[in-house]
Amino acid sequence: MEDVHITSYDNLKLHGYYIPPFDKKSNNLAIVVHGYQSKATDMIIIGQMYVKMGFQVLLIDLRSHGESEGTFTTFGYYEKYDLKRWINFALRTYGADLNILIHGVSMGAATAMMTVGLDIPKNVKFLLLDSGFTTVKKTFLNANKTKMLRFFFLGIDIILYSKHKFLLEQIRPLKYMRKNQIPFLIVQGDLDRAVPLDMAKKLYSVSIANKKDIYIVRNSKHALGFYDDFEGTKNAVYQNTKGIFNIKKTYTINIE
Repeated sequence: MEDVHITSYDNLKLHGYYIPPFDKKSNNLAIVVHGYQSKATDMIIIGQMYVKMGFQVLLIDLRSHGESEGTFTTFGYYEKYDLKRWINFALRTYGADLNILIHGVSMGAATAMMTVGLDIPKNVKFLLLDSGFTTVKKTFLNANKTKMLRFFFLGIDIILYSKHKFLLEQIRPLKYMRKNQIPFLIVQGDLDRAVPLDMAKKLYSVSIANKKDIYIVRNSKHALGFYDDFEGTKNAVYQNTKGIFNIKKTYTINIE
């Protein structure tokens, strides 16, 4: 892996790893985005999966995670601008004709959904959304059933806006998915309490994309779908992307 860096719009040094493809002529790139309190290297198995499918891979550390600078996370609100910068960096560095897949997990999936609501290049051809939430408020409430948490949201918003100029209500991937036309696959565990299955179904149903799919992993909790059913999820990824990225069968080691 090669260390790569970009600078965010608010002057943070962001870090990632670039993994070249087996086929040096490949113009497919997978940008892999981890979840909350995780880091790029935690996604190495996912990166390996895409390398075997012929992709070059960019594993990124979100702000305040891994080796990237930053003192706070915004669950996708500011991270969406960072991801847009990573997309533009990839096009400048690895080729303007790239076909890009974004693979996001939990907060990474939320970041991916909100990023496509920005003015991003048409090179982004596919989204893999693993355990992505509809709104961050509902996720907090699902993870902590304490009724008193509802009364703290106003105080939290006051602090967030005074220090970081955003509100929890603005972290709404569902809003962006209503206008999304990029093909996508949702991977969702049916025992996920933080991001329950009905969230995945809602995200699926509201999108106007012509090509979309959802793969439900049985008896799987939050963001563990690829861990609990790697062969099944891997095959779902392959089936949904082989036509879009012209994936050669020689790449699909142990996929079919």
